[in-house]
Amino acid sequence: MFESLLRTQAAYHRHCDAPFAAERARYLQHCADHGATLATLRMKSTELLWAARLLPPNASQGLGMEQLLEMVRQRTSIHTGSTTGRRLTDIAR
Repeated sequence: MFESLLRTQAAYHRHCDAPFAAERARYLQHCADHGATLATLRMKSTELLWAARLLPPNASQGLGMEQLLEMVRQRTSIHTGSTTGRRLTDIAR
């Protein structure tokens, strides 16, 4: 899935080398199968990459809302756009 979304080899490797690559690719394929546009898939892939990098070590056991909010806090401390936190929350849930 990543190879059809990403424009450069560097981006492809960033996505493939990050945690939960198979799960993220499977989710993006699901979204594509249900009609998500290329622009939407690219945006989701970016937010999922951020989420994967911010996940705590025990993330495979599930996350609570407090952990998700901490990830949002970390993300919005770097990128302060008005919709950054909401977008990450919506996609990472």
